[in-house]
Amino acid sequence: MKALSLLLCAGLLAGVAQAGGGPRAPTVLTLNDTGCRPTIGRVVFGLTPDPAASAQLAQIVQADQAARTGNPAQMDWKALAAQDEARRVQTLALLRSGRLGSARDAFSAALVFQHGDCSAHYQLAHWLAAQALAQGGIREAGWLYGATFDRWQMSLGRPQRYGTQFVEVRPCDIQLAPVAAGTTDRERERLGIPALGLARAQADILSDRCRRGLP
Repeated sequence: MKALSLLLCAGLLAGVAQAGGGPRAPTVLTLNDTGCRPTIGRVVFGLTPDPAASAQLAQIVQADQAARTGNPAQMDWKALAAQDEARRVQTLALLRSGRLGSARDAFSAALVFQHGDCSAHYQLAHWLAAQALAQGGIREAGWLYGATFDRWQMSLGRPQRYGTQFVEVRPCDIQLAPVAAGTTDRERERLGIPALGLARAQADILSDRCRRGLP
């Protein structure tokens, strides 16, 4: 069973609001998973926010999103994985420095680590998405909060909670990955996540587009 890398992130930057909340106390997270590339260690968010660091991150995430445009069947996934790793290394250096602090920074860094290669990367992405959601001002922060949690749980062999992740069970047969019971569509709506029925319909659309060779 092949997990699909969600290309739905590719259009998120267009809807990001400019504002990102006022000054906040720095928050710290330490994750030590040696199987990750790169290993995270200690990150600090909001210690000494720096516009230059934010501008650097904006360039990183624009490259991350641009790499995911076009037809997935025609992508060089091995090259993309190497590029993703390089972007994570750059983003992690900024996070370790404490020079990121806005909601936009948190959202952008979460997008980069959403394209990680281990559970700790997805956990960091979820933590960052939570920072963006708490500060407010970014319409898609709730969706990314749910998507990062779902990807984190699936990487641990658990079902997703919100229903944001799809799997390709065979070529061009795309299905919604198993969803744990207990989360209502009303909760999903509050985060800007589609109801499960709509997510399953989206899987059918993705399968059809795949069979027709469309992006």
